Amino acid sequence: MNLFQAMQVFIQVAECRSFAQTAERLRTSTSVVTRHVSSLEKHLGIRLFQRTTRKVVLTQAGVEYAEGCRDLLRQLAEVESRATTEQTELRGEIRIVALGSFSLLQLAPLFAVYRARFPRVNLNITLTERRVDLLEGSFDVGIVSEWMVRSETLILRRLISSVAIPAASPDYFAQAGYPATPADLKRCRVISAPTDSAQHAWAFVDREGNEESVTIQPSITVNSLMMRMQLALNGMGVALIPSELAVKALRAKTLVHILDGYSLLNAEVGVSLVYPSRDFVPRKVREFIEIAVCHFDSMSVDEPAPIRRMDLQTAM
Repeated sequence: MNLFQAMQVFIQVAECRSFAQTAERLRTSTSVVTRHVSSLEKHLGIRLFQRTTRKVVLTQAGVEYAEGCRDLLRQLAEVESRATTEQTELRGEIRIVALGSFSLLQLAPLFAVYRARFPRVNLNITLTERRVDLLEGSFDVGIVSEWMVRSETLILRRLISSVAIPAASPDYFAQAGYPATPADLKRCRVISAPTDSAQHAWAFVDREGNEESVTIQPSITVNSLMMRMQLALNGMGVALIPSELAVKALRAKTLVHILDGYSLLNAEVGVSLVYPSRDFVPRKVREFIEIAVCHFDSMSVDEPAPIRRMDLQTAM
């Protein structure tokens, strides 16, 4: 028995005082109405109506039960109404965690579009460079590097793919000289991200497929990608910078890509949209996901094509 449906039919019979009229109002058969009421009476163990061939009258127990059913159904209607209103007129708060360095360049326009479309939703934004657990942090959605994701149960959707390249300013190389091989990095000042170990190893492969790993001693470690790039631009040393982030500086020749005859192993840098589940995603989160995907798709169309190796050699 569907208890709520049986209650709704029972209330209609109580108002119409007729099984036949109730069936007509509900556009069903009299037997269906009778079955709902009988099932409800059996479930409760009481008689709700006194039935004769001429009329249907509520018993005293039926009167009291009808009052309770009306209150319950009214509360249910209010709850459904509030839920529907929330889905129609978005409001409340959306908690977003984002990669701090990346956010400085890419996300402000995205947040502006979302807020303009849904002005009653407050954006609670946390920027970080550390690994993050969306569930523990009570975040609705993340825009982070994939290495930052701690939970394996999350949904990931790649927004940006890039490759890290070693680069520094021409002023730095004018003083220190250009490294010809990965081993030459040992005499360079290096700007690096902090690691879990004391060893900072960069692994390269040349065009013939030969691998070469070099252990470096960073002169500066900083957990901000944007700061590493700014330090490199200011002649502080060599840093690994995603090519998508460095493309304008390379074309302007304020940064130079070194060791272009080598490729870094495990150098892919991905920024992904991350959220807890595909099922029962709140509309405010679903709308944010759709806007974010469209935002980055349009950026990939509007922005210049990635720099080719020929362009990098020219920049040097």
